Amino acid sequence: MKKILVIIKREYMTRVRTRAFLIGTIITPVLMLALTLLPSFFAARGGGEVQLVVLDQSGDPGLFDALNRKLGGNAPPEAASPQSPGDSEQAGSRPSQDSRYSLTRVAVPPGQNIDEVTAAYDQEIRAGSNKAYLVLPPDILSGGEPEYNAKNIDISTGRLARPISAAVTERRLIKEGFPPDKILSSMKGVELKTNRVTPEGKSEESGAALFFVGIAMLIFIYTTILIYGLSVMRGVIEEKQSRIVEVVISSVKPTQMMLGKLIGIGLVGLTQYLIWVFAAGLLFVFGASVVASGGFTLPRLPLSLLAYFVIYFLLGYFLFATLYVIVGAMVSSEEEAQQAQFPVTMLIIMPMMLFTLVMSNPNSTASVVLSMVPFFAPTLMMMRITIANPPAWQLLGSIALMLLAIMGAIWLAAKIYRVGILMYGKRPSLAELGRWLRYT
Repeated sequence: MKKILVIIKREYMTRVRTRAFLIGTIITPVLMLALTLLPSFFAARGGGEVQLVVLDQSGDPGLFDALNRKLGGNAPPEAASPQSPGDSEQAGSRPSQDSRYSLTRVAVPPGQNIDEVTAAYDQEIRAGSNKAYLVLPPDILSGGEPEYNAKNIDISTGRLARPISAAVTERRLIKEGFPPDKILSSMKGVELKTNRVTPEGKSEESGAALFFVGIAMLIFIYTTILIYGLSVMRGVIEEKQSRIVEVVISSVKPTQMMLGKLIGIGLVGLTQYLIWVFAAGLLFVFGASVVASGGFTLPRLPLSLLAYFVIYFLLGYFLFATLYVIVGAMVSSEEEAQQAQFPVTMLIIMPMMLFTLVMSNPNSTASVVLSMVPFFAPTLMMMRITIANPPAWQLLGSIALMLLAIMGAIWLAAKIYRVGILMYGKRPSLAELGRWLRYT
């Protein structure tokens, strides 16, 4: 045991003192947070104010008034003639409360050729103007389709569809004789409050927040298991190539050396995880108000979720790192390892291809069975824990199956490792591996 502790200490201290470990520990959570929040943040705010010219052929000024109101504006601007793009500026535009658009109405006679009007706007947009125009056709109140034209079409543009539809519906109802005040109150939107039921009780949660948390944990476990598993394999190969193993093996049993390497590198990953969990705790304690000011709500992460996160990382690491030890013991160079490691790497990648199935229906038979498979459990079971609270028997069953798989992998790796670390040259065939397993 003392010799194993010495190896563990060496493997651990060698890696945590490296600059790559320090940079990765700090940069990785920052990048993950940025990749999770920034796309939605910028999509919600867009790329600056867009001057939206509404070319209105409907003949109903009230339609623009309703549209301006749906987008958060106040009193509508006066109508302008459609002679040129510059004339619309003289009509006087009033920016809506929506930080994305500033609306201006240009009244276009229903019989006028709209292509003649839009040509000048198209030319101005091609010249680099941060302007867009919306065409409301003459038959828009009877089923015609509006048309949005701009230089850049992004995700936030989709926000226009709902207020346009609401404005058109409102004007249709008014023309049918419904009282305007009744229409406005009847068309008021309804916000859906979502609660997550847990053994501790109910807590208000956003589906989007759970989705991002599940994806973040899936990627964290996937990347760290892959990185540290490959680190174990490369460590074995380097020791074989430098012939250090021939010296060490004279005073340490191969199994002791293998276990020391597995545990030492595993503790490096655990250290990194604990630092990330601590950083996440600081974010939730001190950064909630800052994030909320940007329109986001931090999801509540119970301690049990973080505990499972660490447990499944450790189990996944030991399972796959042991398989990578087998690969490292079989080959003599990085080039050979690139081919030999493919089956192990595919076992890590496959759950990434299946996570959408689990995300869409986490309690289906397929999701339950896949999350119980030892090679898939670290990622797919964590996904289910995040969004579905699987029953205790499934959690304990997956952990038990992983422990059995780890013990079997260690038994197999120990037999191959004690022979393979002293073998050089050609990669062994399946028959030779069978002989290695029969050695006493």
